[in-house]
Amino acid sequence: MMKRLKKIVAAAVMCMAACRGAAAYNVVDLPQSMTFSEALGIYSASDIGSATICDIEDNIYKNLSSADISYFYKTASGMTVWRKINPTPFRGTCVNFTTKSGAQISYFYNAGIQIGSYGDSNFVCYMPSSDDTQKLRYLQSEFYDSDTGVYGGTYRTASTAKDFLKLPDTPWAKSAIKTAAAKNLVPYEFTNKYTNNITREQMAVLIANLIAVAGNYKDMDAYMNATGSVYLTGNFADCKGRDEAIDQLYALGIVNGISDTAFNPDGSITRQEAAALLVRAAGQYMYIDTKYKQKTADNSKIASWASFYVRWNMDNGILTADDSNMFYPTDKLTVQQAITATSRIYDLINYWED
Repeated sequence: MMKRLKKIVAAAVMCMAACRGAAAYNVVDLPQSMTFSEALGIYSASDIGSATICDIEDNIYKNLSSADISYFYKTASGMTVWRKINPTPFRGTCVNFTTKSGAQISYFYNAGIQIGSYGDSNFVCYMPSSDDTQKLRYLQSEFYDSDTGVYGGTYRTASTAKDFLKLPDTPWAKSAIKTAAAKNLVPYEFTNKYTNNITREQMAVLIANLIAVAGNYKDMDAYMNATGSVYLTGNFADCKGRDEAIDQLYALGIVNGISDTAFNPDGSITRQEAAALLVRAAGQYMYIDTKYKQKTADNSKIASWASFYVRWNMDNGILTADDSNMFYPTDKLTVQQAITATSRIYDLINYWED
């Protein structure tokens, strides 16, 4: 049975607030990376009035000295932190900062710096690299080694004043995207592209994210390692510098090139092509029945190789026909349609495993 995400700890000692650095960005152009100090919204150690280090689960904390604060900030401030959509950021150990002006913000060792919400149950966080995180763990080690933690800090709740999830204008899509975001299935980069035709590279990214999230893996690399799946890079000459999801899904037999050496990452994808990818993605977690029932009014326009995939999608309510029973197999798939389809696949995988 699929692993379940842990619930957010209800009672926690944490200092979270909108940070000045993040406030400079609007809902659709948060950068992929920024500095640690920009994410905190604190640009000098002298701006920090006080700080604590806190164990969220055990609810114990320790006040940090001025020297501790200065050294930690000097070590961390110039580090690059990377944007991540995180459903459970409030766990483990955190360093809580209170500025002299009263602003409060926390750095979590397991989830970085939370700057706002992303729909109902996800959060935008900025995380340092694994190597940089290790450089900051000295403070955590000292905390646990000292055995001086004090129980019962101040209860604070996470700031949700800023919601960085931009929703589409179409009523049906608005509801579908909110649902998908709650499952961690809406990459931030897609939030201002909902009505665009999805590209082949974007579809690979979306499906790779689906596979990782469905199994509660940290990322697609973790899934590949856990399943013993090996992938090679550089399979396609036109994919240099492109997302590694293309190579990963190619290794799993989910995507193919348009030739032996080309993938056409910027090309659009048709509904019947998408139907095939979705079936293969679902096959990573569930049995794919080869029986199918439904037939569309435009069945003659569906390629023979795609007939099974289209009917499987229709039978399972993934990509479906319209009120006239038309599937439009050669029409291009939009970003919002693709996200909605992966959300339905996620539900189907959950149902299958349950």
